[in-house]
Amino acid sequence: MVELLYLDNPYLQDFTATVQKIEGNVIFIDRTAFYPGGGGQPYDTGRIVFNNTNSSVIKVNRDNVGHVIEGELPSLGEKVEGHINWERRYAVMRTHTAVHVISGVAYKQFKVTITGNQLYEGRARVDLSFENLTKEIVEDIIKESNKVINKNLQVKAYYLSKEEFLQRPGLMRVNPKLYEKYDKIRVVEIEGFDAQADGGTHVKSLGEVGKIVLEKYESKGRKNKRIYVRVENES
Repeated sequence: MVELLYLDNPYLQDFTATVQKIEGNVIFIDRTAFYPGGGGQPYDTGRIVFNNTNSSVIKVNRDNVGHVIEGELPSLGEKVEGHINWERRYAVMRTHTAVHVISGVAYKQFKVTITGNQLYEGRARVDLSFENLTKEIVEDIIKESNKVINKNLQVKAYYLSKEEFLQRPGLMRVNPKLYEKYDKIRVVEIEGFDAQADGGTHVKSLGEVGKIVLEKYESKGRKNKRIYVRVENES
């Protein structure tokens, strides 16, 4: 099993690891800070350094946390240094936390949940289980989300047993079957505002997010509405 360092320290940019397996141009290491993708968050990119050689990590496979390498490959059992493309990762982290704020506002005000999302560097697509979504409602959600961000609340992650998790249905914002295989469920909480199950990376305080700007919204079905947002640095 690979140790997923980003779960406990999303700000970790550099780490050391040992190569355990090589398949073609994919290496498997015993520990990693590279996020492999999932939950709408894209995989990380960066570099692997070994024996005075720099090779690019161009993808991380979600199913087996294999690191796809462009360039020279390390040897089996070799010690390597991993370096995250931090500018990209941090932009995604800010966006991910922004989407949690939007999700929290929509859930609290309208009892709607996210049915899908895709995160990018400073942008996101969010699908909500709305039947009747107007421009005024969307603008109100974004306005309220920015009010929450301006409170600069702290963000933390922790684990609950499956039993504890099931006793708090408000944490479950997606298909419950996704949690069945886990004995422990990771929860990301914006203190004093919202908490939900999540396996991705986030900033540690809302003040790092910046400002959420609505780009557009559209209907994707009777009970599915899509909004597009971007995250801007506060001037």
